[in-house]
Amino acid sequence: MHLVAAGLSFRSAPISVRERAVVPPSEANRMLRYLVGHCGLRGAAVLSTCNRTEFYVSCPTDALADEVRPRLAMYLDPVDDSAVGDHLFELRGADAIRHMLRVAGGLESMVVGESQVLGQFRDAHQLARDAGTLDARLDYVMRRAVSAGKRVRTERTIGRRSGSIADAAAQGAREVAGDLHGRGVLVLGAGTMSALAAARMHEAGARLMITSRGGDSALALASRLTGDALAISDPIAMAAEIEVVICCTDSSAPVLSAGDVAAMQERREHRPLTVIDIAVPRDVEAEAADVAGVTLIDVDALGDRIASGGSPQRGALAEATAIIEAEVARAIAVVAERDTAGPTIGALVRQAEAIRRQEVERTLARMPDVDAATADKVQKLTRAIVSKLLHAPISHLREFADDPGVALTLRDAFELDAPDLIDGQSVASDAAAS
Repeated sequence: MHLVAAGLSFRSAPISVRERAVVPPSEANRMLRYLVGHCGLRGAAVLSTCNRTEFYVSCPTDALADEVRPRLAMYLDPVDDSAVGDHLFELRGADAIRHMLRVAGGLESMVVGESQVLGQFRDAHQLARDAGTLDARLDYVMRRAVSAGKRVRTERTIGRRSGSIADAAAQGAREVAGDLHGRGVLVLGAGTMSALAAARMHEAGARLMITSRGGDSALALASRLTGDALAISDPIAMAAEIEVVICCTDSSAPVLSAGDVAAMQERREHRPLTVIDIAVPRDVEAEAADVAGVTLIDVDALGDRIASGGSPQRGALAEATAIIEAEVARAIAVVAERDTAGPTIGALVRQAEAIRRQEVERTLARMPDVDAATADKVQKLTRAIVSKLLHAPISHLREFADDPGVALTLRDAFELDAPDLIDGQSVASDAAAS
């Protein structure tokens, strides 16, 4: 069984290629079922964001693993699959597992440590589950990735202090346009990223104008922001009052053409206009950059600005990387097990015995007058209780020893891979002994 991660990211492909490979939620279900139902894959999930379109798949043979990359290129860009295919990356086995965990932890993001990607990864996992395209191993690794991402978010400063692409867009607007207090900012879109960008603009004192294809969503976002936030229907008509435009819709085609931007500039008498487009596919035609007075920054140009601003604090990045690597080692050890039932039974018994011993010792410490005979009875009683409680899950594991999904599900249910309950060496030794 081979786990493969393949796709495009801002590291491997420019936005002109990535926007051709976006998989909207409305198409994801059908595509995943095609990969599993017609291509022979055991499992498939897709994560499609402004910075990446990646597929995580489980292949039963080397031959099918070899077909993943060309099949994706042809499916994502049937007209000219070489444009996408030339930029597709592919990782297998341990490298694929590591990549999935790093993505969920925000370590592969344009804004390192960003918070949004964890929710996006979790949604990708749920979408694949709803589509019925997860096999046991892929499901397990994606669960471990979400768990690792949560640890990075809660345990390390890189997760707690990180920003988002929307934050970077707001910062870019301030750097190019200057002080935004009292200045008009048009926000195209009313989704999650647009709302984050609007909030940052509001905090900077800007006068917000919000428009979206669904007028009600623009009105709802404007109403959540106190002050001069307005829902508008015609950006060109309001152009004279606009100094900055921030775009982030889910449209598959440009929302602002170069002609629209030129019309806006005519009304503005070609005063400087900053347009920041963080949508993929892009919301603004690239030719708008040629309009007099316009500074157009797309998501890749924004990424260059982020990179030139320096990386996160080295110590915080090292801490987050250490969490991910520890989780990667646990996931690799479990996925590599041929006999998933045996090691899982061992881990379950060890966990139960550790909890039993801890609770007995704590109780007896509070009862200093208990004699040795009574203490021995307490030990025997608690061992008997644990044995009876474990009988059913252990029997179930042995009955379905050939089905790795049973063992992997129980590992999650009993949190057998949680770092505070086991150490990585015990799992690794189980795998080595199997």
